[in-house]
Amino acid sequence: MGQSSDNVGALKSDSETLWRTQYYEPAVAEHGERKTGFKTQSLRWDIKPLYTQADLDAIGFDPDQDLGLPGTYPYTRETRAAGYRGDLWAMTQVSGFGCAEDSAKRWEYMVNQGLDSIIIEYDLPTTNGYDSDNPLCRGEVGRAGMALDTLQDMEDALNFPLEKLKNLTSVCNAPQPVNLAMLIKALQRKGKKLEDIRLMMPNTILVEYTCVGRYIYPPKHGLRLACDVIEYCMKHHPNWMPLNIVGAQIYAARGNPVQEIAYSFAMARAYIDELLARGHKIDDVAPMVSFITGIDMDFFEAIGKLRAYRKVWARLMKETYGASAEEALKLRLMSSPGTMSMALQQPLNNIARLGIEMLACALGGGAHTINTPLYDEAHALPSEDAITIGANIHHIVAQETGVADTIDPLAGSYYVEYMTKRLEDAVFAEMEKIEAMGGALGALEAGYFQSELANEQIAMNSDFHSGERKFVGVNYLVKKDEQREIEIFRHDEAAEARQIERLNRIKAKRDNAAVEQVLEKVREAARGNTNMVEPMLEAVEVYATHGELCDAMRDVFGEYDPNALTPTL
Repeated sequence: MGQSSDNVGALKSDSETLWRTQYYEPAVAEHGERKTGFKTQSLRWDIKPLYTQADLDAIGFDPDQDLGLPGTYPYTRETRAAGYRGDLWAMTQVSGFGCAEDSAKRWEYMVNQGLDSIIIEYDLPTTNGYDSDNPLCRGEVGRAGMALDTLQDMEDALNFPLEKLKNLTSVCNAPQPVNLAMLIKALQRKGKKLEDIRLMMPNTILVEYTCVGRYIYPPKHGLRLACDVIEYCMKHHPNWMPLNIVGAQIYAARGNPVQEIAYSFAMARAYIDELLARGHKIDDVAPMVSFITGIDMDFFEAIGKLRAYRKVWARLMKETYGASAEEALKLRLMSSPGTMSMALQQPLNNIARLGIEMLACALGGGAHTINTPLYDEAHALPSEDAITIGANIHHIVAQETGVADTIDPLAGSYYVEYMTKRLEDAVFAEMEKIEAMGGALGALEAGYFQSELANEQIAMNSDFHSGERKFVGVNYLVKKDEQREIEIFRHDEAAEARQIERLNRIKAKRDNAAVEQVLEKVREAARGNTNMVEPMLEAVEVYATHGELCDAMRDVFGEYDPNALTPTL
């Protein structure tokens, strides 16, 4: 006769107890353990010396419901049935600096190093809605991204081999309707078929209010503009991804994996609910949403996070929103080794960190795109040498390790499945708490996200300062007399003057009367319910500037004052 399932579970539990008492505890008594207490790095969950089926039984893990098969609900194992056997991830890096032609040359170099995706980063004046000649922007033009003032800048920036890219990502959250209009018109003027371009836009303004700070308008207006962009793309460019929620920014603010997923999904719900209120269907809205996640050095915590991301999204869409289309249930994800693990000290160590985190990205699976930060980013914008090494890390992991040759190879690991399921349960509990506050906007207005992330930063810093979390070259194996030199990117200080001169030339020769007319149309649209992308398309063609268009919306929406909030501490 066979054993009942209850008896089998009891036997397994007894077996673990026997192993612990007869093998593990005597070994510890004889040799000791290398530290007192083992915990995951971000969540600080206790780590047992051994995981067995009994641990999965204790948290209610059911392989049929919780795991499934690749390409099938709940997509724990992959959203695509063939995984990376069918197609490798798009290999990308973030770049942008100086004037448009400076960035275009760099992007061409990156494509030639084997990258097939580019993430465009704009400078602080652009992302905050100012022109380069604004006195507030002195010293910042082109420094931390590309300067973008007019449609001419965008046309010049796209002078690199776009046809070699799997996708193009444009990071410009608060002024996204302006940015989208410039991209559309620039691509059209260059004779590109828009349906052949895979454009991705973070458009994730709620993250900016939470932990980044590149916002312009009050949250309700920021949310409206973001949804206008999504709605416009749903109608005219359904192959684009008009909402990439950058959970990686929550991670960079020291959010732990539960906070990152829960806050990201709470923000996603704010966009979704607004679009549903406008009359759209969940099966049409959900495929427009994707996420960008940061991967830290805790290998198994990171892999569990990637798998939990997919599963929680599928359940949220199906159980809460009633989505039925497969494309609505499948999470679209870009994963990225964490910028916060790139140390200033002993920067070549960062190459090892990038390789390990890239491996976690591949083993966690599901990412359609993987971004690599670069080993010198703690010092400056990346050098060409760092770009090449970062591109090679993609190909080394993809081509030399074999991890992309089978789908979700860690499935069935007791520890991986325990981590995934426990993360899933914790994320749902946190999302329930946020919903009770009125969702993402309510949590923002109460200061909940901000205060919780601040608490997490304090705890993380304490772990570093106490040595509980070791960081080679920073608080462990420190070499105070290290003199190793690395190539550092040097910003061209003359770029600002060139950009302002270009802007002045365009202003001098454009039809300023036509500009004034379109700016008034933008204000009028902002006062009503017109989709804001529509008047922007007309405005950028007559060379209304980025700052002028953002100012026109400021005239109606005002500016966001974070000091008006009273955070709940």
